[in-house]
This record gives sequence, structure tokens and C-alpha cells, in this order.
Amino acid sequence: MQGKKSFWKRITDKGYYIALGICVVAVGVSGWLFVRSLRPTDNLVPVETGIQTVMLPTLPELWAAKDAPAAAIQTVPAPDPEDGSKPTEPSTAPEPPARSVITRPVEGAVSAEYSMEQLRYNETTKDWRTHAGMDIAAAEGSRVVAAADGKVLAVYEDDLFGQTVTVEHAGGIVTHYANLAEDVAVSAGDEVRSGDLLGTVGKTALVEMADQPHLHFAVYRNNVPQDPAEFLGGE
Repeated sequence: MQGKKSFWKRITDKGYYIALGICVVAVGVSGWLFVRSLRPTDNLVPVETGIQTVMLPTLPELWAAKDAPAAAIQTVPAPDPEDGSKPTEPSTAPEPPARSVITRPVEGAVSAEYSMEQLRYNETTKDWRTHAGMDIAAAEGSRVVAAADGKVLAVYEDDLFGQTVTVEHAGGIVTHYANLAEDVAVSAGDEVRSGDLLGTVGKTALVEMADQPHLHFAVYRNNVPQDPAEFLGGE
């Protein structure tokens, strides 16, 4: 009989501790649920704990939290100068070369103007045609000089305009000096300065033989004819 009482006593004692443990677990779960109720429940899934259903975060939510990048560093632009103007950046564009002094290639009056937009009558060929240069009247033997600094590009006998010297300048400009006398003062490749002697006025231009002695002066920019008067300063 004594043994039976001891057995039930042990059962009663264990039941007390089991009940106590359940109470502790219940209190802990209730506290955890209270804390979780304060957080958003997105991406949570129900899990059965054996006592009641609780919401736990899903695996994607956990990985997202683990791999979340640090806050990006924002670059704040430098403040403008005190005067309110924006800071200027250094320019990388090359500065255009300075234009050399322009010299009239020969002394004399203009006898035939540049005319590329309308035809003019040619006394030698007896027809109407364009005129890609400026004729400057001057006696045979008059000095012809370089209109600007440059390099002699060629010296040759042109089929229409006779003895010709061409000079290359900065900015894609080439000046032509035609109807010269046979003897010229320069050769291809020579460096010349504005006002340097190139040759003298002749009478070698077959297409302008009927005209009075003159220099046929032409200006080209990138192989396109330009008005020589504008090049010389608006004559």
C-alpha cells in the first residue's frame, strides 16, 4: 500500500512540473506573438507549434534581409562660387590659329570681280562664264607677293590661266596667283611670309589674253572657291 502511494506521489509531482513547463512555454509564445504583432506580416507563413498557430518569416524574406546592400553613397555636387555662377570646366577645343597679316598681292584696281553666282562675258572666249577669281590690273613686270603667311603648294603652267603659284595657309585656305611671267621667285615647299615676292605679272593666261595685263588672284577654302575681296578685307 505504501508503494502505491509513493507511485502516485511521483506521478503528481511530475504532473506539477509538466504543467509548470507548459505555462512557461505559453507565456513565452504569447510574448513572442505580441512582439511579432508589432511588425508587418508580409511574407510570413503559418507554422503549427503544437499549442497554437504562429506566423514565421519565409525563406525569401530572410535571404533578402541577409543580402540587402548597404545604403548607397550619394555624391553631393560642389557648391557654386559665391557670385552665383556655375564653375566652368576647362575647354578641350583647340584654339584657332591666329590669322596672319593680309597683304594685297599686287597694286592696282580690280578689273574683273569674282562671279560664281552669275555669268560674265569673256572677251577672249566670246562667251558667258563664271569667274572664280579676282583680276587686279597691273603692268607687266609688277611685283606679285604672298597675301598671307603660308607654304608654297605648287608652281605650274595652267592650261587656262598660265603660269601659276599656289600657297597653302592655315584653316584649309589656298591662294592662287595666275597669269604670271614665266620666271617665278619661289619653288614648291618654300615657306613664305605675308608680302614675300612670288613672281611678276605676265600675260600667260590663254583664257584672258584679250584683257589688259593683270594678276588673276583666287582663294579656295577646302577646295571651294571664295570671294577674294572678302579675304583681302572687303575690297
